[in-house]
Amino acid sequence: MSILTLLNRTIAILMDLTWPAKFFAVALTFFAPLASLIYVIVFLLIVDAITSIYYQMKMAGRGLPTVRQRFKASTQVIESGKLRRTLEKMFFYFLMIIVFYTFDVYVIKVKPVSAAEIHTFSITNLAAVLICMVELTSIASNVSKITANPVFDRIVKLFQKKVDKKFEIDEDHENK
Repeated sequence: MSILTLLNRTIAILMDLTWPAKFFAVALTFFAPLASLIYVIVFLLIVDAITSIYYQMKMAGRGLPTVRQRFKASTQVIESGKLRRTLEKMFFYFLMIIVFYTFDVYVIKVKPVSAAEIHTFSITNLAAVLICMVELTSIASNVSKITANPVFDRIVKLFQKKVDKKFEIDEDHENK
C-alpha cells in the first residue's frame, strides 16, 4: 500500500467524523508531546496515594489487640473525599501543564518537551519539575513514616537547603 493511498484513506476517515470528534483529534494531536510528562505525573500521584493510604492504614490498626480489629480499622481509612482530592490535584496539575505548554508554544515560541530544546527556558518544564518535586517530597515523607527511618526526610531537608542556597532564599526575610 502506498503512502498516498494511506493518506487518502486517513483524510476520508477524518472527513466523516463529527465536529466534536475532529476537535478532540486536533486537541490530542496538539498535546501529544505532553504524554510522557503526564504519565510521570500520574505515576507519582498514584505512588503518593498508595504510600499515604498504606501509612494511614498502618496507623489506624496500631494498638488494637486482634487482627480482625486492626483489619477493620485499617480499611476504614480509605475515604472518597481523600481520593477525590487526589483526582482534583491531578486535574489541576494537568490543567496548569496544558496552559503553560500553550503559553510556551504560542508566546515564548519554544517546544518545551522536545529533546532539541530541553536546555531552553520553558515554563512547562519548570512547572513539571516543581510538580514532580512536590510529589517526590510527599512520597519520601510517607516512606520515612512507614519505615520509621528518617533517611528520606534528611534527603528532602538537604535538598531544600541546597535549593535555598542556590536561589538565595532567606526564610527570615520571607516571613516578614
